[in-house]
Amino acid sequence: MESTRARRSPATDTGTGRAAQEEGGRVTADQETEQEHPVRTRRRGAALEEEIYAATIEECAAVGYGRLSLKGVAARARTGKAALYRRWSTPQELLLDAFAHLLPVTDELPETGSLRGNLLAALHRMNDSLAGRIGPPAMVLMGDLLRHPELVAAFRARLVEPRLEAILAVMRRAAENGEISPAAVTDLAARTGPAHIIMHFLMNGTPPDDRTIESVVDEVVLPVLQPSTAAEETRHAPKRARHGRPT
Repeated sequence: MESTRARRSPATDTGTGRAAQEEGGRVTADQETEQEHPVRTRRRGAALEEEIYAATIEECAAVGYGRLSLKGVAARARTGKAALYRRWSTPQELLLDAFAHLLPVTDELPETGSLRGNLLAALHRMNDSLAGRIGPPAMVLMGDLLRHPELVAAFRARLVEPRLEAILAVMRRAAENGEISPAAVTDLAARTGPAHIIMHFLMNGTPPDDRTIESVVDEVVLPVLQPSTAAEETRHAPKRARHGRPT
């Protein structure tokens, strides 16, 4: 005689949900993802945005830029996919927003009263960001830049140029205060410090320590901005050929 015991519904039986799904057929990829990252109680506003950005960074570090998807981020953030699709149309847009949110712009730095102090503050702010959770996915993203040309332009416009402009603003203030010559304020000079920080990070896998940052400012950046008289004369002197004639 058939048992009259009622079957439990998969929707209400959390302990046997997967078994019930398998009973009706093979578990789909979406179901597998949802089981690994169950949707939590709804969050709103800044709290939800913060978790989405954090999940985006973690997902990028885990799977790489090429495999980053809005569905994967939603699963890692344990929120509905609709929350992401309403705001971002591509994973690239979300990733750039996440980096922009977690990597603060240096124009928010306090005025220390000197060019050296302001440069140290700017580089320490950048270094602290790389030392945090943004560091590993930043390395992944830098490695992917060469394979995704469309990402290079977006990365430059959204992340590099605003921060470069902030450092240029620090240098312009120093020029106005008479600490450096206005001619020394160039894009190349502004890139010098950040380039050393990033290179150290890529070559060593860890951000530089405080002493290294001070060395970068004192031995590299400031000499570029405040060249000695002898160096200035050499730089502006006419180049000479082997026979001593100006070229």
